[in-house]
Amino acid sequence: MKSKRTAEKVIGHYALKYKFCYILIALIYFLLLTKSSYAQRSQINYSIEPTYEYVYSEQMIKGGDEYNLFTRIYLPEGDGPWPVVMTRTPYAFGRTAGDNIIQGQEYAKRGLGYIQQYCRGKGGSEGVYRPNEFERSDGIALVNWVAAQTWCKSIGIFGSSYVALTGWIIADKLPEKVKGLYLSHYGVDRFISIYKDGLFRQDIMTGWAIDNAEESIKKPYKDQKNPYYEQYRYMPQKTMDVDLLGAELPWYRDWITNTNYNDEYWNQGYWAELKNIPPKIKVPITVVAGLFDHHMEGTVLGYERLNDETRKQSRLVLGSWDHSFNITPTQHNPQHARDFDINKDQFEWLYSVVAKGFIPNGEVKVYFIEEDKWMKLDSWPIKSENVETYYFTKQFNEDNPKTYTMDKTNQTQKEIITYVYDPQSPVISNGGETLFTSTDKRGSKLQKEPSYRNDVISFISPVLRNNLVMAGRIGVKLNVSTDVDDSCFAFTVSEVMPDGSAYNIRSGITTLAYRNNYLGNRQTYTPNDIVEINIETLPITWNVKAGNRIRVDITSSNFPEYSIHSNYAGIWSLQTKTRVANQVIYIGGKYESKISIHTINF
Repeated sequence: MKSKRTAEKVIGHYALKYKFCYILIALIYFLLLTKSSYAQRSQINYSIEPTYEYVYSEQMIKGGDEYNLFTRIYLPEGDGPWPVVMTRTPYAFGRTAGDNIIQGQEYAKRGLGYIQQYCRGKGGSEGVYRPNEFERSDGIALVNWVAAQTWCKSIGIFGSSYVALTGWIIADKLPEKVKGLYLSHYGVDRFISIYKDGLFRQDIMTGWAIDNAEESIKKPYKDQKNPYYEQYRYMPQKTMDVDLLGAELPWYRDWITNTNYNDEYWNQGYWAELKNIPPKIKVPITVVAGLFDHHMEGTVLGYERLNDETRKQSRLVLGSWDHSFNITPTQHNPQHARDFDINKDQFEWLYSVVAKGFIPNGEVKVYFIEEDKWMKLDSWPIKSENVETYYFTKQFNEDNPKTYTMDKTNQTQKEIITYVYDPQSPVISNGGETLFTSTDKRGSKLQKEPSYRNDVISFISPVLRNNLVMAGRIGVKLNVSTDVDDSCFAFTVSEVMPDGSAYNIRSGITTLAYRNNYLGNRQTYTPNDIVEINIETLPITWNVKAGNRIRVDITSSNFPEYSIHSNYAGIWSLQTKTRVANQVIYIGGKYESKISIHTINF
């Protein structure tokens, strides 16, 4: 038999706050989500058979500042004590009351209690929601409350994306009953998650801000082809919130105006706590990351920063998917990319650690694209002393008179390649690793033809005689100059098939202000000076097969994955105008402009 506490009090509170019509709309939306969720989770082949009835209840539990937070509890029927798992989320979607979390039901029927709490100001919880601000105090309050309950034997913590933040942010202050964490798709160093060499990751960060702001903003129409482009391109970006959305978002303004890694904002409060927590974690953790998830770099960093003892009992799983666990790329017809099922793996790992008390062994499990194989590695980052290098030349490709070749040796004669970068006409992202709001552009996509614009300079390698197994970061070294006091340079590396079609593998970007020192402070640049810049991509594991080629496109924008550079020095979000920049790339002779690819042998 199931016992249920009435939800009238919670619904009444919500109706007063948001009005009855909002409740009705949210309920309809919830029913659609529940149907989809049930269809997905009912297909999970759990190794543990359901042997219990379950008991569902709802409680308002005090958070860190005495606010009561709406909490849903699923327990196996019986006296216990039970192993339980807990999570905290800001994503209500109308799920404010009622026994309707399929995952909670399935866990409890298999002997694993399940607790979900809504963040402050969300889903029936009291208070006002401010992104990230209260998650540490409220999360610590919840885990200590759970640990104090007589029905609690042991605890596991799980979550993905923002929900993983609520786990990371308390992971150094856990009671003894906590035995493990299972966290995916969230970066432990916020600055690294949102800035790359001075460029703001706008498609995810501005898009998320618009979608999740609790302030009374006017939500703009979300065109699926160009979502929020008007808001992204607005100048000055600092006042976009008031000018276009109708309300100030102070936390967003903090993100877009603190552009140095050493700025006080990133080194105090919850952001300082977050990046300093991983070395302090004392329980095993499974860290799950996606090669095309916008949080990939910071998620993997969480694993890398664990202390040696904790890492010996922890796992890193790196798969070929985006933030929503959609497999990408698909052009190679992968058969095994889905062999890892996070829903099943999460339950199995938590059950073994929390319910059975197993001490897990450390593991690094990585999927290699095009090889279509999962591999277990000894450690991460991948250690590779093999580097495949191609130099950019000014020799035209015989198949395309507008495209240059790459060669294994640097050409002896110095030459230049020029192009004009106009911020008013940026190169639009077509596939990418840190896109989110532009859902149809995430991941690896079919690219346009080489040099398809005058400000896209393409280089193509000879046909590969052997497989090229990329394992790690890809680096591009350029010698450049420009006639303005700051500008941007970017590249995309792609795989070219025998039929000429190309698919992006990785991209990189930098500014002259943060050249070769992306965690440092803004530098000055004197117009027309020749400087060396080194641009790195996120790590990649991809086996480019013999018979294919490598293509590199160099340009000065990648919008909306990254904010548009105005060609003026200074904080990007304060800029009020743009100007044209005349870009020069120097190749040959004493100038080594090249791409370097770390490789391994299978």
